[in-house]
Amino acid sequence: MPESLKKACNALILGGLMALLFMMPGAAMQGVRDGLSLWADAVLPALLPFFVVTSLLQESGALASLSPLLRPLCRLYRLPDALGGELLAGWLSGAPNGARLISPLVAEGMLSPAEATRFLSAATVTSPLFLIGTVGLYLGSPTLGALVYGVHLACAALNGVLWRGYGGKEALSRASRPRAGLSPSLFLTLPAVLRSSCLSVLFIGGAIAVFSALTSVLTCMGVVDSLEKTLLFLLPPQAVAALVAGFFEVSNGCRLAALSSLSLPPRMAMLCAFAAFGGLSVLCQAQVFLNGTVKVAVYFAQRLTHAALSFAACRALFLLFGRSLPVFAVVAPVYFPADLHPYALPVLALCLAFSLAPWRRLFHRSA
Repeated sequence: MPESLKKACNALILGGLMALLFMMPGAAMQGVRDGLSLWADAVLPALLPFFVVTSLLQESGALASLSPLLRPLCRLYRLPDALGGELLAGWLSGAPNGARLISPLVAEGMLSPAEATRFLSAATVTSPLFLIGTVGLYLGSPTLGALVYGVHLACAALNGVLWRGYGGKEALSRASRPRAGLSPSLFLTLPAVLRSSCLSVLFIGGAIAVFSALTSVLTCMGVVDSLEKTLLFLLPPQAVAALVAGFFEVSNGCRLAALSSLSLPPRMAMLCAFAAFGGLSVLCQAQVFLNGTVKVAVYFAQRLTHAALSFAACRALFLLFGRSLPVFAVVAPVYFPADLHPYALPVLALCLAFSLAPWRRLFHRSA
């Protein structure tokens, strides 16, 4: 596409968005309020602690000690062995932390764009704290939220296999070599880590607010009602609003899908698909952290394949085992008991990973 035509298209799209904001300021402001409320209540508590902790682990070199645990998967995905710790951290903390953790490696030339693309195909998952805690509360059982996380995490691992051939038979970059140097003091790195983590989470909140406002404006314009009538023979009307919201932003889409009047199996399948896709908001976040290294079209295709795998896996799970497993029964909304806290799964997984890390080998090397 010629550069002049691209600029004209961009100007037309941005001008149309500006006109919509002026025509429906009330809907846009309400969308921003709803997006920021959801960000403050669910996204911020789920992301900020892991952003800080994983950044400290990476800066101290402790994250690299977890890499041998996922070395077989890294070799299956054709990734450098040193990315095992970042892959595990991305799975436990949620998107876009995986892209944020590898952004210094890409900026320093230690990781090629093709390797970053293959890494994101497997490492882009929704925060387990959000799915187990918030979505599980919407569904009435944190176990159902854990099921959503488990299905779309397993499909993320499978999605990495599907995209392992991207980039051809290039040699692995020098990120596979351990980085030398003394680990800085924790008290010296903590202020910088807190600053960068808070800025990252604030940027995510801004992206959620913008796409929530866009969804609210489209709903006020009657786009959702028109889609419900147009897709009447393809989709139930209760699913259209959640699909529109999930296309733009995963948090709001999951909220609408979980609280919809659909039966439990299609709600769970939609939640798995939304968690895997991430919405245009996650796409923008990954592009900002990686400074456009990963092609937008390729990343969008990765999200589509991950969403399709998650939707199909959840539907198959309900068709095969839905009647025999009591966890699939609809239950009344409850709060989390002390023995089933939403933070338990990622914390236990991280503790287990550190317990299996080769600390003795590190001590022998330092000695």
